[in-house]
Amino acid sequence: MKPTRSILFLLALILGLAACESGRQFGSDGSGTTSPGDPDAASEILTPTEEDIITAFQYEVDKQWLEASVLYDKLAQSATQPERSSYLLKVALMYFEGGFYEEIDPYFDQLGEQDIIELDLNYRETIRAGGYLGEGKIYQSLAALPEIEEIIDYRYKALALRIRSRGVLAIGKPLESAKLRMQISQFLQTPQEIEENHDFIWDALNRISEPAMIRALAEQITYEVRGWLELNLIARRSNMLPVKMEPWIDQWYQLYGDHSAAPRYAISLLEESKRIYINPTRIALMLPFSGRLEKVAEAIQNGFLYAYYQDPEQIADLEIINASNNPAEFNLQYEQAIQDGADFIVGPIAKDLIDLLQQREQLEVPTLTLNYGNDQSETRLNLYQFGLRPEDEAVQIADYALAQGRHHALVLVPDTEWGYRLQRAFSHRFESLGGHVVDSSSYPAKKNDYSTEIKNLLNLTTSNHRKSILQQVIKEQVKFDARRRQDVDMIFIAGNSRQARLIKPQLKFHHAQDLPVYSTSHISASNSNPDDDRDLDEILFVDIPWMLDNHSNRDHQQISRLWPDESQRFSRLFALGIDAYRMIPSLRRLMINPEESLPHNTGKLSVDKNGRVKRSLMMATYEKGRAKLLEVPDTQNLAPGLPP
Repeated sequence: MKPTRSILFLLALILGLAACESGRQFGSDGSGTTSPGDPDAASEILTPTEEDIITAFQYEVDKQWLEASVLYDKLAQSATQPERSSYLLKVALMYFEGGFYEEIDPYFDQLGEQDIIELDLNYRETIRAGGYLGEGKIYQSLAALPEIEEIIDYRYKALALRIRSRGVLAIGKPLESAKLRMQISQFLQTPQEIEENHDFIWDALNRISEPAMIRALAEQITYEVRGWLELNLIARRSNMLPVKMEPWIDQWYQLYGDHSAAPRYAISLLEESKRIYINPTRIALMLPFSGRLEKVAEAIQNGFLYAYYQDPEQIADLEIINASNNPAEFNLQYEQAIQDGADFIVGPIAKDLIDLLQQREQLEVPTLTLNYGNDQSETRLNLYQFGLRPEDEAVQIADYALAQGRHHALVLVPDTEWGYRLQRAFSHRFESLGGHVVDSSSYPAKKNDYSTEIKNLLNLTTSNHRKSILQQVIKEQVKFDARRRQDVDMIFIAGNSRQARLIKPQLKFHHAQDLPVYSTSHISASNSNPDDDRDLDEILFVDIPWMLDNHSNRDHQQISRLWPDESQRFSRLFALGIDAYRMIPSLRRLMINPEESLPHNTGKLSVDKNGRVKRSLMMATYEKGRAKLLEVPDTQNLAPGLPP
């Protein structure tokens, strides 16, 4: 009688554990032989198949996936059903675990119809779905995955839950993903597996907006789900500040003492808050209060000081330093600030000075610069970078346009370095996500007439040329309406408010009135006049909440009252100064959790793994000369690809 699959599995498990844990009597050369003089030698001898099972199992434990796949394939060749089917599935499973996703489909396709028995077909489709997921074919993966209830073996059921949880997370359903991961918990055994699963749940919860979380808590949900949601809400509303978090965690324990997150996760969360919370005792604000950036520095300083004095929990001393633009002098000032006791530094603004900090071997204290260095890939421990980069806005316009179904773009920018930077940022992002920049042009920034550039961009010059040729051939006047090119569905323009007011009417005059126009916040002046801005009507643009949603913003009202003139001209820089101060406690936590974001005056702010602050902006348009908020397009499903 042939051993059943369960017996073989138990044999591999028992023998594998014996080899690992009790040091089975293998020969000193590791060959697996026994000593000739051992009276129990006969009962200890393993068959070649048993030895292969043990070795394959050990390869799995050691995560040597290719080696394990080779042995399972060898076992399959000499086995009969149903064991053969199980071994063949294990080969594909090793490909999945090892990240060789592109090998899975061809592997199954080359098998015979009888190789995988009917009872194992759901397991085959589960692994196949995992391969699709690994290749980035999210929807194909979710479609191929069998219903969880139809999967009998708990190991494959856990695998299916893993795959589906990652798939639904990728398509923007974090709550569903977290719930699936909570189901996996019952199948996990080791502390490492449990910890990794809890981390996944937490990451998924961090992607849920707070309003969506509140709505979920108002519904009928399980004890397990409610406990996780409330724990995540504590982390958010405490801003991971230990002084706020500790009493709330105590209250959570009173309600959820036997929750799966209670034994370790809630306590480790509190310990993490104490570890990652930045709580400086002396801040040095290093800004250039002389030279060409003097007014910029003053606006940022005033916003920073406003936030500093408004903070009820403020305990840090503040030193303000007139930062030199000379690299050597700045270096000395930076070192002196640290010697004077600064344990957090804000500044500088100049890119070359930020590059200087990036080139240091290490930074002794956390430093938040108010601009970004030239080398985006360079990173240093304790260095955080935050600013109002125009390129960030161009990138988000690319995302939003694609999410709205625009895939063929024209680009029109001023003939300045600033304009070319935005052109590069938009084009790179747009095309990396499957869009196509059909054509681009630059216009003379200091002039008022851009008709030549616009006509060339819209192919109207070619259209008029055809008219001239036709008239020459038939030797009489032709009634002819010029037509713009029809191979585009949007135009991205860069410019200030004056330039945008000139471009939009000229686009309309040149037969492009139906072409959606996208731009950045630079078209919106702080002291805009609705009568002047009617020429901006229908332009879609992005901007910060400080500019678009400030009617109930107390900070905005106070700044306008305290600095009525400066806050008009340098409005966004005041917001930058306020946010620079308020971001300090959260910087390290956000960098550890880059999917998490916090609402601030300059946008929803997150921090990537390189310490660079990312801004998620609002979208708006002009209607009768006034900015009107629009719903932000859903960009969750954007992925690299070809335009449709």
